[in-house]
Amino acid sequence: MTDARRHAHPSPHRGKVGLFGLFYGLVAAPLAWVVSQIANSTLGQEACFPGTEPLAAPAFAGVHALQATILLAALVVSASAAIVAFGSWRSTRDEQAGDQHDLLSVGEGRSRFMAFAGVLTSVGFFVASLFSAPALILIAGC
Repeated sequence: MTDARRHAHPSPHRGKVGLFGLFYGLVAAPLAWVVSQIANSTLGQEACFPGTEPLAAPAFAGVHALQATILLAALVVSASAAIVAFGSWRSTRDEQAGDQHDLLSVGEGRSRFMAFAGVLTSVGFFVASLFSAPALILIAGC
């Protein structure tokens, strides 16, 4: 492959980052958030409303601790996805000319774009997971 053809590729630094890292940075945080929301809602519902009447106290002990553990796991996954995505972005940030504004408007450098989108997504869902913490802390079990 000639030098001109290699630089004509829309993602010339694609070999610097792995596909797994790009996809992990992009989808791990939203997936962790969705799983934590569904799991914590299901646990709360089953602990406080197992039958036809709501209970005054959870049906089984340790519901809050289990929900907090699930939320902490989502935060860890989101943070690790942000770190992986940021590392991928650092490896590919010079893939095409221009800054992040050019990246979003022109769309060249798909490895750089996926890494940048992964950073934004992971950080956004980390913050979204953080917004779930006050509910566990401030709201009573049932």
